[in-house]
Amino acid sequence: MLDLVLQTSSSVCLWGALVVLLIVYLVSSSSFSSGEDRKGPPGPRPLPLLGNLLQLDLKRPYKTLVKLSKTYGSVFTVYMGPQKVVFLAGYKTVKEALVTNADQFGERESVRILLETNRGHGIFTANGDSWKEMRRFAFTNLRDFGMGKKACEDKIIEESEQLIEVFRTFKGEAFDTTNPMNYAVSNIICSMVYGSRFQYDDPQFKSLVDKTTTIAKLMGSPSIQLYNMFPWICKWAFNRREIHKTFAFNKKQNSELFGQLEKTLNPQMCRGFVDAFLESGNTNSHFHDENLMITVMNLFAAGTDTTSTTLRWDQVQEELSRTIGSRQVQVEDRKNLPFADAVIHETQRLASILPMVAHRTSQDVTFQGHFIEKTSSSVSLWGALVVLLIVYLVSSSSFSSQKDRKGPPGPRPLPLLGNLLQLDLKRPYDTLVKTYGSVFTVYMGPRKVVVLAGYKTVKEALVNRADEFGERHALQITDDYNKGHGVLWSNGDSWKEMRRFALTNLRDFGMGKRASEDKIIDECEQLIEVFKKYKGEAFDLTKPMNCAVSNIICSIIYGSRFEYDDPEFTSLVDRTNKNIQLVGSPSIQWYNMFPWLGKWINHRKELHTMITANKKQNLRFFRGLKETLNPQMCRGFVDSFLARQQTLEESGNTNSNFHEENLLVTVLNLFAAGTDTTATTLRWGLLFMAKYPKIQDRVQEELSRVIGGRQSTMEDRKNLPYTDAVIHETQRLGNIVPMSLPHQTSQDVTFQGHFIEKGTTVYPLLTSVLSDESEWAEPHSFHPAHFLDKDGKFVKRDAFMPFSAGRRACLGESLAKMELFIFFTTLMQKFRFTAPPGVSEEELDLSPSVGFTRSPSPHKLCAVACV
Repeated sequence: MLDLVLQTSSSVCLWGALVVLLIVYLVSSSSFSSGEDRKGPPGPRPLPLLGNLLQLDLKRPYKTLVKLSKTYGSVFTVYMGPQKVVFLAGYKTVKEALVTNADQFGERESVRILLETNRGHGIFTANGDSWKEMRRFAFTNLRDFGMGKKACEDKIIEESEQLIEVFRTFKGEAFDTTNPMNYAVSNIICSMVYGSRFQYDDPQFKSLVDKTTTIAKLMGSPSIQLYNMFPWICKWAFNRREIHKTFAFNKKQNSELFGQLEKTLNPQMCRGFVDAFLESGNTNSHFHDENLMITVMNLFAAGTDTTSTTLRWDQVQEELSRTIGSRQVQVEDRKNLPFADAVIHETQRLASILPMVAHRTSQDVTFQGHFIEKTSSSVSLWGALVVLLIVYLVSSSSFSSQKDRKGPPGPRPLPLLGNLLQLDLKRPYDTLVKTYGSVFTVYMGPRKVVVLAGYKTVKEALVNRADEFGERHALQITDDYNKGHGVLWSNGDSWKEMRRFALTNLRDFGMGKRASEDKIIDECEQLIEVFKKYKGEAFDLTKPMNCAVSNIICSIIYGSRFEYDDPEFTSLVDRTNKNIQLVGSPSIQWYNMFPWLGKWINHRKELHTMITANKKQNLRFFRGLKETLNPQMCRGFVDSFLARQQTLEESGNTNSNFHEENLLVTVLNLFAAGTDTTATTLRWGLLFMAKYPKIQDRVQEELSRVIGGRQSTMEDRKNLPYTDAVIHETQRLGNIVPMSLPHQTSQDVTFQGHFIEKGTTVYPLLTSVLSDESEWAEPHSFHPAHFLDKDGKFVKRDAFMPFSAGRRACLGESLAKMELFIFFTTLMQKFRFTAPPGVSEEELDLSPSVGFTRSPSPHKLCAVACV
């Protein structure tokens, strides 16, 4: 139902209205059924958006969760808003997960606000090698500086004496023990981290402790819990700004302390953890200032708040007086103070100061008969949320979005829907560019997106500042299936290595060379025969064009082409074409913005089925090629990959990016990108020829005059300026990837006066480059003269950027240019393309269809053989 509603809507305004109505209906309808996740743990029925929040006691959510465990068992699912969370209850279950299955449940789920402040550093919310290295280093060095030893005991005894003096100053009158307890416990941490304690009235120390306590309180506030679930409300979460401000102040203060310690550092006599870190001399990439900063702040916050909070719960005196009298207590006395020791343990148990701590599964795991997906939050009970605030934000007409002062300007977004209702789908950004300039912010649903418009702005970002804007933002649907592999949606070392390998090997197998040209010419002959079969009658060019272009990719990737009626080949081509249509469908776009809609989107299920089939088919191809592999005579890209993989395995390198999943996703990326873009551009070109017969006349006249009846080659291009201009204009006006694939900033960046945070999704609008009014005389018309000078000679245009630019420019650009020229010129030599009988040129529809790429609406053309 949802797919049908979204697919038949003609504009985002309609989608938005319908979705809002649907959400209101689902939330209010007593007949709404969420359906239990058959694979995963059971749980109460969630509502859209709110999940199970209405079913929780928000003051003490862990009490509700304990009750739910009695209904659903010790492993159950609860939706904290849109976030699916698995809860573990009871000693045996929690122990089995955290101890017996420590590797699977050992990763930390970092809430949004901590991701922003810690950025994957430190020891509290980090994962992976950085966490392992920092935890190991911290543990070893804190031990060296007394943790758990007599030296540490002496420090605590000394601090106790200071604390007693503070307590005495109140002369038995009531007072808040919070600050004194925080200062005392913080000083123990300071003595181990910095190498010395502070006086309780030291302004620097008081500020550091007070701000750390404030941050801990704010982290648990309703607005921050709400922000962790719905990051798009960040502009209205005042506590978020307060946390960032306070956190920045603490970082600055710690930097000053580090600077003082570094000036007086003596590597032979380290005073504390900071000294040990500074003198480690470790060239490992994890030993950097940011990791030191966050690790120290983690130690300070965790070591202060948890202990001081626990101590404020209870005290015992009688046993102490009887056993040790008035002398100073020591750790050695614990065995003789069973009741006092029991009270301390009971205080920790009943106080339960961290009732819920979020973990994350590191892999798919079946636990106590329940399937839990990789990266599911697995919670031992932590954090509460305020539902009334959500309802208010979504429904209140007084809701204000206030402009982000640091970032680029943009229109005021609505809760949940962002700016979707404000976009004109035909030319969504024309008005916004005129209002907000060439760098502006738009909310695509809840996701903040920075849009770059115009040739100069896009070029500055992608070319001049390629490193900052060079990362790829993976859409939810592409992340589901690519999982960080391949060459299209990946980042980091894997992307660099796969792109370099792909580019090198595609060139070796003819991309942009004479060998590739020969393959295209051979494929042209096959395509001509298919066109001839229709004998001038109208037909849909989509499948023959896709098959022809796909065969070029197949010959380079697999080492051989396929017959057009080969079932294996046609199924692969058809599924790939369908996948691209579905990825761009409205329902999948909504899934990318609201992943929790996934269960109700049939297109997602359909995509999963087809992508799985394509993967299985390719794996069969790989097995066949592997069985006949000769590393000294590679037939195509797959052979080269397998040969490299084999070499690495033989050398004992098991930690390589050359593995089967990377090969599979890379091949699927190359096949999809290399087929759809070129085939779609050719279809636009032939449609333009039928639409503008006078232009077709000039192309055919030039071809006839320059090369006659022989086969065209790339060498002819310099002598065919008008034809070349028509092909370029086809790419410009065809505009098949109008928004480009989404980029992502690799670091905080100030761009044209606007601050853009690291990790921000950025869309460099290629359509704004290809239709920039300051660059093109007739930006919205098919006008080949854009690429011709006054003498009719071909001229290159800087603003011609259909293949994008910079680090993420299309790696198959040279092959695509060759395919477009040879296929187009060959077809123009052999056929005259016209509208079907009864349809005039004016009636030929140039409006694009909905899809991931901008392709022509379904149509038929007549290919009449030239005499």
